[in-house]
Amino acid sequence: MAYKETSVPTIWNTKLTANDSTAKETLGVIRVLDDGRAFRYIKMTGGALAMGQLAKPAAAVAITNLTAASGNGPDGATTTIITDTGATMTADQYKDWFFKCDTGMTGSTEAIKIVGNTATTLTLEKSITTTLAVGGTDDGEILPPPGVCIISAVTDASQPCSGVGVGTITQNYHGWVQVRGFGNVLGTAALTETQPITPGGAATAGQAADGSAATDNVIGICIAAGGANEYNLVDLKIA
Repeated sequence: MAYKETSVPTIWNTKLTANDSTAKETLGVIRVLDDGRAFRYIKMTGGALAMGQLAKPAAAVAITNLTAASGNGPDGATTTIITDTGATMTADQYKDWFFKCDTGMTGSTEAIKIVGNTATTLTLEKSITTTLAVGGTDDGEILPPPGVCIISAVTDASQPCSGVGVGTITQNYHGWVQVRGFGNVLGTAALTETQPITPGGAATAGQAADGSAATDNVIGICIAAGGANEYNLVDLKIA
């Protein structure tokens, strides 16, 4: 008699409802099921995410009084190493994030991927186009990739959305959020069927509302409305 697999099926390297303490997939990666539903793998850094709640990219991190020097990247090519002597970063905390100079600083404002960091330095993927001032007077910011997330705020109707929770993701844990196809979205009040849906605009963080303004970021169309603080079926179309 042939062996039959009876274990719970998983998506790729981890379950659809994963709550992983360490990353099992590349952050930000999108996987697609046969029925067209698509999911993004994220890390929650600002509170825990529940099913139906909306996640957005985490906030940028400011760094100041920067200097720069040439160094070697992971492929052996010359790259730029940014130093902030006053920083207290955890090693590789910002790996796969992006660095850019603030507007008006000496260095180029091109956003460049970070391939690793120490407590006080960032190693960039390539050399910065215009170097920083020698005296350490330039400031910049570290920008999160789409896979590093916090809960969407009530004022975020025009802001990016990373996806909708399909299960619990504990703070600083990793898991999947849905970005396309039919999915459950929480609303402070019932969403309106056939209407565009936007993050923010609701009375509760992480929930959605009907879109109305030209600047609203539409994340999908409501297919079936629920009640207040209940799930609404939405055809999600998140970038």
